[in-house]
Amino acid sequence: MLCRFEDRLSGRALELLDLSHRIQACSADELPAAFADIEAARRQGYWVALLLDYELGEWLEPAVLAPVAASTGAGMRPTDPDPAPRLTALVYGQAARVPVWSAPAACSTVGLDTHPLIEKNQYLRQVEDIRASIGRGELYQANYTFPIRVATATPHRDLYRAIAARHPAGHAAYIEDGSRTILSFSPELFFARKGATLTVRPMKGTAPRHADPVLDQRAAQELLRSEKNRAENLMIVDLLRNDLGRLATPGSVKVDTLFSLECYPSVWTLTSTISAQAPDKSLEELLRALFPCGSITGAPKIAAMKKIRKLEVHPRGIYCGSVGWLAPDGDCSLNVAIRTIVMQHDGSGRFGVGGGIVYDSDAELEWQECQWKARLLQLGGFP
Repeated sequence: MLCRFEDRLSGRALELLDLSHRIQACSADELPAAFADIEAARRQGYWVALLLDYELGEWLEPAVLAPVAASTGAGMRPTDPDPAPRLTALVYGQAARVPVWSAPAACSTVGLDTHPLIEKNQYLRQVEDIRASIGRGELYQANYTFPIRVATATPHRDLYRAIAARHPAGHAAYIEDGSRTILSFSPELFFARKGATLTVRPMKGTAPRHADPVLDQRAAQELLRSEKNRAENLMIVDLLRNDLGRLATPGSVKVDTLFSLECYPSVWTLTSTISAQAPDKSLEELLRALFPCGSITGAPKIAAMKKIRKLEVHPRGIYCGSVGWLAPDGDCSLNVAIRTIVMQHDGSGRFGVGGGIVYDSDAELEWQECQWKARLLQLGGFP
């Protein structure tokens, strides 16, 4: 089974080889043993690929599973435990630094059929529900998402190579895991550890790219000046500073960059970078403090997670969770699994889109933003 992590911006990739075994947790009670097994494996010299469902956060923070309403309204998901694993670790004997894959030779034959699993009117109502909650002081921001069903006859590896070539991202991944294949084209770092230094790079604030260079630059500058988008980004920066503060050496948390404008084939984004010193922390400690990422959750985090659980009909799964690697020396890099397709052997799959909702959000514009983000699935014309 192939497992690759690609930095499509630098042209470098990490391929994990010689699969030894897998570790998984299918309930919250299984997490301590799973984390212990992961730490033992990496200390023995193994490399570990981590596949973390967004709903793992409900096991790491049990308060999220408390009832969120007296009645079960539309969108309410059951509170019964899901028997499927929310944490999967693939343990490999070796790793190799290799070039990124090139686009497939027959790229024009690659195609996807897509179908959103929500009606526009329902989406608009849910955004207004979130705005009402914010107005009542229950939260400041919530990231609301929905899945798009996809289908293709294209081999998964060719599909990944075609999209990755058109949408180069710094935290891409291709992972074959039994009956599913994860194709992640994420531009967002969740966290990386090198030695004692932890770095997070939340992305918040998005604008569409344009084929016309004048309109494209105008969109970029409007995003950079947008008080709404800067406020969204700053909320998440503050949340992540607080999360890092739970782990870090006192006084070591710092904001390295704020509101950096970044360019991708279909969107402009605002990204900030925060770092901290956190020596001798285990993977379990890191995830209990940081997971799920605030940028795809909201603030306050637990209140936003409860709202998401109430409104989103479909579990997110890997989407908005994380995939990444853990090295034998403890260094690691995990993405935020946005712009990520999870494919099944029969050619069916899911791709999630969404965005942060604040009180000033316009539901119609938020819907349009979701359409921009879904451009990644388009394989012809302007991305």
